[in-house]
Amino acid sequence: MKFKKHYVSILAIAFLFASCTKDDVAENDVPLGAYDNGILILNEGNYGTPNASISYISNDFLTFQNNIFLTVNPTKVLGDVAQSMSFDNDKAYIVINNSNKVEVVNRYTFESLGTITENIKNPRFSVVLNGKLYVTNATSKAITIYDATTFSYIASIELNKTAEKIVTANGKLYVMNGAYGYGNQVTVVNPTTKAIVSTITVEEGVNSIEEKNGVVYVLCGNSARSKLFKINSSSDTATSFESTTLTGSLNMDVEGDKIYYTSGAGVYVMNTTATSFSETALISVAYTPYSTFYGFNVIDGNIYTADANGFTADGTVTVYNSTGTVVKTFTVGKGPNSFYSNK
Repeated sequence: MKFKKHYVSILAIAFLFASCTKDDVAENDVPLGAYDNGILILNEGNYGTPNASISYISNDFLTFQNNIFLTVNPTKVLGDVAQSMSFDNDKAYIVINNSNKVEVVNRYTFESLGTITENIKNPRFSVVLNGKLYVTNATSKAITIYDATTFSYIASIELNKTAEKIVTANGKLYVMNGAYGYGNQVTVVNPTTKAIVSTITVEEGVNSIEEKNGVVYVLCGNSARSKLFKINSSSDTATSFESTTLTGSLNMDVEGDKIYYTSGAGVYVMNTTATSFSETALISVAYTPYSTFYGFNVIDGNIYTADANGFTADGTVTVYNSTGTVVKTFTVGKGPNSFYSNK
């Protein structure tokens, strides 16, 4: 009799656990908005014309939509040159370069949450760390700081040099001091003291910076060589290797244990543990300067590339799998320059 009671109790607990588990799974599967579980494509638009836009592709490629910001916010204009985007919890911060603002939206519904303009001077890139939004500004050559929730201005960090792409590692900010093929430094900033910790000299033509597992990867490319630096974020010391055969490398993206990058008409890949560049292209395409690979990112093993089509027509997005086979193509807005996972 006692055994039977225990057996019934065990069955009841098991049923309750199974029911809760099913409910939890079902709840976790519910999208947080129309643009959850997909890829956001930033289309910068034509310079001097407020025709920037954002496109959405679902992870299964079955749903595709252009102009999602305008669709959700029909009375607002995204602006002139959508440069970059960063995220914090359910918020997306869209840096609008020539409009001198940062548009804030709910990343899943794209409902407008506010606009940041104070002390924004030709903004380029942004990142959120410990509840604060850090924005690099080309004209003022400074990092401006905002409360990531209220969007109020806090302070500025003067760099007095090119302020471009920015990442965080080990509680610090790493700012690329180069753009358009020029520049050879990375500035390290302590966000707590707002002081410059160090300046790391890399190779002329610094163009990409990524953080992965505490390592800051910096790619540089010029007409003489391509050079990759790996910065230890604990000591801020760097090691590097180069190729003088594969020159002018651009568009680095680090995914898992792989480093992807472009050079001319090719997409290349090497391991994060590599000590030399891969010089065999995974993907080769027809090449037009300042148009081919205008946008490039790797997300969940898929390689997303964008051709700006000379900014005379809408951009073309081509998605490849990890072996370099075309998976899908889409026509998006003008000047697609970057892709972001939204999940």
